[in-house]
Amino acid sequence: ATWQDERSKVEGPGEGDDECGDCCKNVVELWKNMVEEERHFALLLDVGLCMATLVALGCVSFIVGGWVKPRAPKYWTRRTWNPFSDDYYAEVEVTSELRDIVQQLFDMTTQSENMGRGEDGKWASHKSFRVLQVHRIENGPLWTSYARLRKSICSWKSTAKKIPQAGLRLRTEEAIQELDFEDEKLSTAGMVKNFVKSLGLDAKRNERLMFHGSPGHRAVNLHTGQVIFPDPDKTPVYAIKHSGFDDRLSSVKGMYGSGVYFAQKACKADQYAGQYHWPPPPGSPQSGYSSIGERATVFLSRVTLGCPYKTDLSLEQLRRPLCIEGHFDLNLLWNEDLRPGSTPWRMKGVPCCICSHPRFDSVMAGLNIDLRERLYREFVVYDKQCYPEFMVTYERCLKPIAPRGRPSRR
Repeated sequence: ATWQDERSKVEGPGEGDDECGDCCKNVVELWKNMVEEERHFALLLDVGLCMATLVALGCVSFIVGGWVKPRAPKYWTRRTWNPFSDDYYAEVEVTSELRDIVQQLFDMTTQSENMGRGEDGKWASHKSFRVLQVHRIENGPLWTSYARLRKSICSWKSTAKKIPQAGLRLRTEEAIQELDFEDEKLSTAGMVKNFVKSLGLDAKRNERLMFHGSPGHRAVNLHTGQVIFPDPDKTPVYAIKHSGFDDRLSSVKGMYGSGVYFAQKACKADQYAGQYHWPPPPGSPQSGYSSIGERATVFLSRVTLGCPYKTDLSLEQLRRPLCIEGHFDLNLLWNEDLRPGSTPWRMKGVPCCICSHPRFDSVMAGLNIDLRERLYREFVVYDKQCYPEFMVTYERCLKPIAPRGRPSRR
């Protein structure tokens, strides 16, 4: 007898369309009948087939789930309908709808009094920026990589609760408060507030919108007059929009190690966006050089900071954040290749050891590092937890830019 024949004996005529609960009850009764009739082989076969079906469904779900790509933001225009494909790339110009918003964002995050100051920004003679173009980078594979890594990061609150030392936990809370304070300033501008809200940032994982500057086509070396990037497809800007940020290419001699650096201030990111005016001949570097009128590029990026560690020390040679117990990696003690004037790791007064504790997700540098005042906060991530969503081309100007008319609706 077939399985359906046995069901008909149990259910009786006209009962084949019962609800799910009745169906399960009938299956149990069927198995009971098989036991009473001592049809043990048929029972084992029936149960085995059911279990095999469940296992097969689980395996198929797991495999299919691995093929399904994270959905791109709803406002992207080139995302594919196919949930198993992320094979698309587009630089979508959104200047007409976002230029005024991004201009306001630049204006609100520019500190003209600090421009032209500091080791990395002393070359600047401009005091403001004019946004020229805004492109949205819709890079399917890059978004898949970013979205999956973002999902793997725990909420910052759950990580902060696990920090055993009160001092470290307090630093994290201070970092979050400072981040929120800066974001609240932007919320006073309705256009910027609505724009940021439309991005759907993951607040639970501390996803933020931040600036990153990189040199582009025909950037020059001010000391030699040499054009560093003569080819447009062989520049950091080109590499970032196609392949994303890569912390492996960062210098370990950076103040906070080999990571990808971001800023809340547009004028800080601008310091690393390159110089473009041809300088005077070699032998008189920077004499007569002016940055006014140069055109450069910064990325307005999604950055998942997770649970940040706030530091008041320089962290050269760092390749990943410390653990939540406060331990830095042991190999840092043996490295003497530091920036001029930096304190060796063995003299920093921090514990270094090999451990398997959970780690912070990022590093936030405050305004006082190694007992020296800094002009800007910096934020560093050491993995692909950042996505260059908007590429902004702008002009360096001497005077503030007059506001334009009201932008069109998104």
